[in-house]
Amino acid sequence: MRARRVCAVVLALVAVVAVGCTSGAHDATSTPSGPPARVYWPTEAWRTDDPAEHGFDAAELAEVDRLATEAYPGMRSVVIVRDGYVVHEYYRQGLDAADGHDVRSVTKSVVSALVGIALADGAIESLDATVGDLLARHLPPAADPRMANVTLRQLLSMTSGLAGDDGSVGGDDRLMDALFDSPDWVQHILGRPLVAEPGTDWAYSSATSHLLSAIVADSTGQSTLQFARDRLFGPLGIRTDDAFEPVLGPVIDQAELDRYLQAPVAWPVDPQGYPFGGAFLRLPARDLAKIGYLYLNEGRWNGEEIIPADYIRASTTGAEGTPNAEAGYGWQWWLDDADGHPAYFARGYGGQTIHVVPDLDLVTVTTSDPGRPGPDGRSFADTAVVLAAED
Repeated sequence: MRARRVCAVVLALVAVVAVGCTSGAHDATSTPSGPPARVYWPTEAWRTDDPAEHGFDAAELAEVDRLATEAYPGMRSVVIVRDGYVVHEYYRQGLDAADGHDVRSVTKSVVSALVGIALADGAIESLDATVGDLLARHLPPAADPRMANVTLRQLLSMTSGLAGDDGSVGGDDRLMDALFDSPDWVQHILGRPLVAEPGTDWAYSSATSHLLSAIVADSTGQSTLQFARDRLFGPLGIRTDDAFEPVLGPVIDQAELDRYLQAPVAWPVDPQGYPFGGAFLRLPARDLAKIGYLYLNEGRWNGEEIIPADYIRASTTGAEGTPNAEAGYGWQWWLDDADGHPAYFARGYGGQTIHVVPDLDLVTVTTSDPGRPGPDGRSFADTAVVLAAED
């Protein structure tokens, strides 16, 4: 019975989003190619709009919220952005738009954005730069000799040859425990043997994403978080000045954990102070929607290029025939295609998603309690697109 009720919630959510994707007022002016011209930018705050103006039925939205509250105890928030307006929000009782959410591996997609900015700035020379170029001071003497020649492109696409941490290509869940127990995470990762020739296999690896965080910091001369403040979060109006940065390790102080779980914005760091590139960033749901909206707008924000459009496209499409594209993966973003609508998403364990459908001008954010994971946010968003296309 409980499973049926959970399914009912997901289907109800899907149906409402689908209606909003097919009709309604469009304040944005269409352009021949690329994203529409925007009436405003949500730097200071998102504008909300009457759901009916975007094809949503208020009664259905109310029913969705009721069902979500009663049947999906893990759900924390849903934010639906259409045509640049927040047309619906749901927050678990006791939460609101100011609350942060542990977005788990959505963090990887944020780190990818920072790599794109560092490349555009010239802080990183090229996608062909190698670990030997970028992280030379961290390479242990006994490292696999192939490690120094792994390229930034291979790290972004998770084709470096490092083992996956989810059971893929030599992976083992215990790899993450070993990482957290290590006194030097970057050196520990670089000291692991490669399980595949670089560029030949895809493996989902949070350790790889952490190397990207270290590359951003070492290449820019700033901490990953400070670079994000200056070049990504700041321009989007995401306020991180009071971000909490607990140190991750084998033992975490309970008081620090409690503070992390209450913080609107937090990004835990490794023993050397590098924010963990693989997971645990905390942000409010509306700020996550801003990141999706930046990508929807091909990296531009209020007339400024934050991330080059070609980097966005490469990150969210995948080169045909590459191991990562065959696995449905770009550069730290998952690839999607629902009923002919190209889409992509950031995904974190337990139901954390930023799902972007450019030709429907749609961004959907879901967050959940990772300790009580529910229906996959990707499935919810994909099905919404299918229903929208069929309407």
